Amino acid sequence: MNPTLFISHGAPNIILSDIKSKKSIKKLAKKLEMPKYIIIFSAHYLTKDLKIINPDTNKIMYDFYGFEDELYKVKYEINSDEKLTFELIEKLKKQNIDISIDENRKSYDHGVWNVLALIYEHLKIPVLQISIPSSYSIEQLINLGVVLQQFKNEALVICSGGITHNLADSGMSQNIKDYAKKFNDDIVNIIENAKEDELKNIQKNINFYKNHPSTEHFLPLFIAYGNAINKKGKSFNSEMLYSNISMESFIFDNKKDIKC
Repeated sequence: MNPTLFISHGAPNIILSDIKSKKSIKKLAKKLEMPKYIIIFSAHYLTKDLKIINPDTNKIMYDFYGFEDELYKVKYEINSDEKLTFELIEKLKKQNIDISIDENRKSYDHGVWNVLALIYEHLKIPVLQISIPSSYSIEQLINLGVVLQQFKNEALVICSGGITHNLADSGMSQNIKDYAKKFNDDIVNIIENAKEDELKNIQKNINFYKNHPSTEHFLPLFIAYGNAINKKGKSFNSEMLYSNISMESFIFDNKKDIKC
């Protein structure tokens, strides 16, 4: 059985950097077994209803601006798969999860390829990207993760988002904002101790909306939690950038031979 990953993907130029988070992801990647394929969720693919990327997809998008010219020249080979896509759709529909192909989504956003490029220098397995459905409640997102447990023997499930994501209040200061630090610590405590009730009610946390003026970067964590057999996740990376951007990342269903 493959683990489930929640990765705070941070800024897209992480792949050009030398920061701790990049090193932590690469270190973990060396210890992961190669899955048959990848199922991935990204905060940058938000739809009203549940969608899956067009199975003909085989390119990346540069869905950002203002970064180094070098970043826009990065190439990364990546492909979906028609057979696996229709098998996934069929299995989910049998469990009353309505999902359809997004005919207009034909490229992978940076929340996908930026993360995968750190894990796999050369990716030779299919990548099925599923959207974050904005119409879902927290309970429905968790349940979606639960339903996707059936794929864990073949697929590595990755949920790409951010534990904090208040870009309007970020900066270059080395001083970490108190509301970001406190919220990050709360999430580590919740995930590492499987405090499901607290996770389900996280929007009542006094610091939630200070860290998430919009919620899309936090939503993948609910799916990752639901996908886990053992609900106690383990942090494999802790770093705070730009004064309030947490790079906290978790592995669930960690095998004993994978040391974080």
